[in-house]
Formats: sequence, structure tokens, C-alpha cells
Amino acid sequence: MIPRLKIWFKRTKRFIGSFYFINKNKLLGRSFVPHPRKRLFIEPISYCNLACKFCTYPKNLHPKTVMDEDLFRSSIDQAAAMGFECIVLTPINGEIFMDKNAIERLRYIENSVIKTYQFYTNFIGANNVAIKSLFALKKISYLEVSIYGHDFESFCNITGRGKEQYDRLVENLTTLESLFSQKPPGLNICLSIRTYRSFQFNKGSQNELLEIIEKLRQAGVQIGLSSQVDNWGGDIGESDVADIEMDLIDGKHLYKKGPCGLPFDSVQITAEGKVNACACRDPRGSLLLGDLNLTSLSSIHTPDNEKWIGIVRDHEIGNFNDVCASCGFYQSIYDERRVVDTEFMTKNDYIDQARDLE
Repeated sequence: MIPRLKIWFKRTKRFIGSFYFINKNKLLGRSFVPHPRKRLFIEPISYCNLACKFCTYPKNLHPKTVMDEDLFRSSIDQAAAMGFECIVLTPINGEIFMDKNAIERLRYIENSVIKTYQFYTNFIGANNVAIKSLFALKKISYLEVSIYGHDFESFCNITGRGKEQYDRLVENLTTLESLFSQKPPGLNICLSIRTYRSFQFNKGSQNELLEIIEKLRQAGVQIGLSSQVDNWGGDIGESDVADIEMDLIDGKHLYKKGPCGLPFDSVQITAEGKVNACACRDPRGSLLLGDLNLTSLSSIHTPDNEKWIGIVRDHEIGNFNDVCASCGFYQSIYDERRVVDTEFMTKNDYIDQARDLE
């Protein structure tokens, strides 16, 4: 009963906060979106080495493939020509280090005019050579390592994998710690731990995973801890996460008013070359904007694309499609809490600037 009450309290608190901020700013005519060339997501691979119970990867909703090398380079070249500042190489469902050419692809970005790049990873597919190579790169600005579970048992339960993958994780984190002093000054590293709601640091027995995490914390790595997972636009339900002690965020319970910010700053080129309006929670590709195999990125990533502006207009009048209506990642452009820097602008300014850049 107590966990359910906590979930209800968090849900209610979030609803009230969103209601206040969204309506206040909408009334004042304020909206918050980044520069239209702030960042672009590119999915180099859509294979993963885990089968997490809270993820749609085991459900096979998203095509599994490796992006063709020519397509990858063309994507980077087109993004650079359009003036994008940052490339995010985090797949929808996949794991970047499943790509055998991951480091070479990072080096290709290094040699482009793109200013920075970043990605999320479970880090299990990396190795000593890859980790050393990462620290020799200059433009990588953010690396977030997602850790599932706080010990061997919880890792296996959450990820559906066993000792080999667990040992690889511990080994790679140990390598990361040993090389940390060589980290480029512009690289921020975060460990994001997702595990049981009952887990607390410094309580209970220690293990090799927690020990290396503590060493990394002492070295200056930011540590995040959460027991919340979202419903992937309705494709993950309570039955999927019933035995992993995690709280499911159902997007249908969120207060939603106004366009979601993700189509403004999280457009993604998938490993197949499709361009999707959301890089976060649309594995089925229902927010498809175009196909890079058929036309250029500049003709797809534009506010004049009727598919893109249609999504924004529908959201504005409260007409959310099935995946958006259920999505727990929704972030209204009228919610000032999504502002993380000083480069945010209004929706209308975004559209005007995007057109001027064409």
C-alpha cells in the first residue's frame, strides 16, 4: 500500500506543478524551445546487448540494423552543412558499442565542423581499447553510462542477462576509473543507476559494482539514482515491470497542454535512414517525417514540412496521437522547467529562424 501511495503522491505533485507552470507561461505568451540547429540525433545502430524488462527492445517494435557507413557519413555531412552544433548518437532501443565501428564513426565527427557530440550507453559492449580511444577524443562533451541494478541479482533481473555481461560492466567501469585522470576537460561523465525503489546507498551489503561506482563518485563522476521508468508511449505496462520494483510513469496521467518540446530538439535519423520527430519514445516510427534515402535532410528537417508542423499544430489544440497521448516523456514547450541554458526562444522565433537558415 505504501509504494502505491508514494506513486500517487508523486503523480499528483507532478500534475499540479505542470498545470501551474504550463498555464502561467501560456497565459503570458512564453514558450521555451532551443535554437533550431542546437542538436540532431543519429542512430548508428539499433541492436542492443540487453533485454531490459522496462524497454521495448525485447518486443521487436523497432527495426534492428546497423546504419550503412555511407549513410552515416552523409548524415553527418548534411547536419554539418545545415549548421547543427551537437550530434547525439543515442539509439532509440540500441547500444552504441554494439557497433564495431563506433570509435571510427566518432572520429569522423571529430574531423567535421560539428562542435560537439554525446551519447548514452550501458557501457557493456565497450572494451579497454575503446575506452582509451574515447579519452583521446576532443569534441565529446557528455557521456552517460546507464547502469541497471545495484548488484548481480538485480542486474540479471532487470536486464535479462547474466554473469558475462555483469562482469563486463564492472570491468569497464574499473577501466574508466583507472583512466579518469586522462579525461578531456570538456567531457562530463554521469552514471545513471536505475534499480529497485528499496535500494539506498550506504545501506546493506557492498559489492564490486557499488565499490567501483563509489570510486568513480570520489573521482568526480556525477551519480544519478532512480527507480522510475516510463511506459514508452503505451508499449510498456505494469505487467512488464511487475517484478523489478520500479515505478512506471504512465503518460496518460500527465498534464499535457501545448506542443511537446521533443519534436523541436530531438529529431532523429534512424539506422535505416528514416527521419523521426522524436528520438526518445517512438520505436514504431509513428512520427515519421521523411526518408533520407529519398531526399535531403534539409528538405525534411524544416518547419515547412507538413508532417512536422502537423504534429505541432495537433499538440497545440490538444489533439495528441496515440503514442504522444501515452508518452511519459512529454515536455510542454510552455513549461519553463525544461530550460537548461540561456539559448531558449519562443516557438514562433524558432520557426522564423529555422526558415531563415534554409
